[in-house]
Amino acid sequence: MLRSLLAWSGRERLGLLRVRDNVIVLHSMRWSDAIRDPSQPKPEEVELTEGEIAQAEQLIERPTRDDLEGEEFTDRYREAVEQLIDAKRERAEAAGAPSATFSSTPT
Repeated sequence: MLRSLLAWSGRERLGLLRVRDNVIVLHSMRWSDAIRDPSQPKPEEVELTEGEIAQAEQLIERPTRDDLEGEEFTDRYREAVEQLIDAKRERAEAAGAPSATFSSTPT
């Protein structure tokens, strides 16, 4: 088993990696502040109108949108990681170290 930190959904999370049936499995763990004490009371129940229920059902049944593009839908974490990789690559090349070749296709 291996404990790890990973970025997932814009948060740093604790993970546990282990091999199970020849497959690497990631278990996403939760920080102690993300776990609710079961002795705490549950949220109060609310009354919903028929209109609110109908609107919720419409939202659920609405198809996924394909036009989600633009500045607000940019994966900033990925961009930051790519910039970090580029900066490290440039420093390695400037120092005369052999550069690694990265490929998106398995060899």
